[in-house]
Amino acid sequence: MSHPTINVRCFRYDPETDPAPRFQDYRVPLVEGEMSVQDCLNHIREQLDPGLAYCMNCRLGFCQRCILKVNGKVVLACETAVEGDIVVEPVNASEVIRDLWCEST
Repeated sequence: MSHPTINVRCFRYDPETDPAPRFQDYRVPLVEGEMSVQDCLNHIREQLDPGLAYCMNCRLGFCQRCILKVNGKVVLACETAVEGDIVVEPVNASEVIRDLWCEST
């Protein structure tokens, strides 16, 4: 049985090579009641775009390295459930190392 898909719009930017930040859309299968933002990002990196950069570590909310903005709200990616389309951005775009990975994470 195939799962419905959601649109995950990710902030993309490499300050060393890109003239400006941009957003890139990905279609991700939604497993209702079981998916976190981190699961979506892992799917993108593992199945669609191995170049997507983000920081994840404990998956339990302890380290807080996965802090991001999702639909404009600051959250922990490992603890935030996904129910529909999302926009994922770094908390502070001025600290971007690459894509969703920031100096503060």
